[in-house]
Order: sequence, then structure tokens, then C-alpha cells
Amino acid sequence: MGRKMIVLAAALAASNLVGAALAAPAHRAAHARGVDDPRAFVLQRLQSYRTDNSRVPPDPVWAYSPRLAALSATYDRWQHRHHDEVGSIDFDWWINAQDWELSGISATQADTGPNARTVTAHWTNSGRADSTRFLFVRIGGRWYLDDVVNGSGHGDDGWTLSYLLGHPDQ
Repeated sequence: MGRKMIVLAAALAASNLVGAALAAPAHRAAHARGVDDPRAFVLQRLQSYRTDNSRVPPDPVWAYSPRLAALSATYDRWQHRHHDEVGSIDFDWWINAQDWELSGISATQADTGPNARTVTAHWTNSGRADSTRFLFVRIGGRWYLDDVVNGSGHGDDGWTLSYLLGHPDQ
């Protein structure tokens, strides 16, 4: 009976070590998600379009809030099922265009609550001035992109990313 207890204790210890080992990367990954400085992140993202104007930079989903990530995943699933249709996002929402030649990139940042920050980016794309508001939320000490608003946020005078993602067939 003593030997069974030792084997059981060893198994539990091994189980806890495996559990800790599995949890450790997830814990580190959670800290790797999000951004430290929303304004710097937006500026870096927009500058990445200047590096190669023939290729869209990789989507930084690691910087999306859980809400925006879920909306994006739902939209992606809709697109996969409707590959023969154009969805509500037929442009690159980061730059509000299909083609680009960006210049004059700048951004300002404002706290809009204890855990909310808005980065307003301005740029010129092929001679056309544009600006977009990037809305961030702070979760666990890190900033996450939670929504994006261009212009008025609706109609012919703009759009809101969460709305477009939630209504792919419009």
C-alpha cells in the first residue's frame, strides 16, 4: 500500500509539472499579446505599408482585443463559406483603400477613459488626405485594438470596423 501511495504521489507531481509546463507558455503568450504604446503601434503599422506597396503587411491579430479578434474570426469564417461573394470589407481597413502610396503619416493619442485610449492617425494616400480613429482598451496592463472608426463611422461618410465585421453580407 505504501508503494501505491508513492507511485500516486509521483504521478500527481508529474501531472502538476506537466500542467505547469503547459500553462507557462500560455502565460508568456498572454503577456506577448497586446501592445505597450498604441500610438507607436499604429504609426509602425502604417509605416509598414511604405516599405512595400505591393504587399499587405501581415495582420497583427495578436494586438486585437478578444472582442475584435472574435468578430474578425467570425468574418473570416463567413468569407470562407462565401468565397464567391464580396463581403462588407472590400478594402484594406488599416489604410481605408485598396491601393496605396502613403506619405505624411502622423498620429495623436488621447486617453478616453481609465482603460481606453484613442489614436487618431492622419496620412495622405496617393494625394488624398485621410484619417482614422483606432480605439484601444487596456486589459491586464496591455493595450488591445478594440475598434476602428473612419469618418463619421457610418454611411457614405465613413465606417466602423466592428459593424462591418458583424455584417459581412452588407
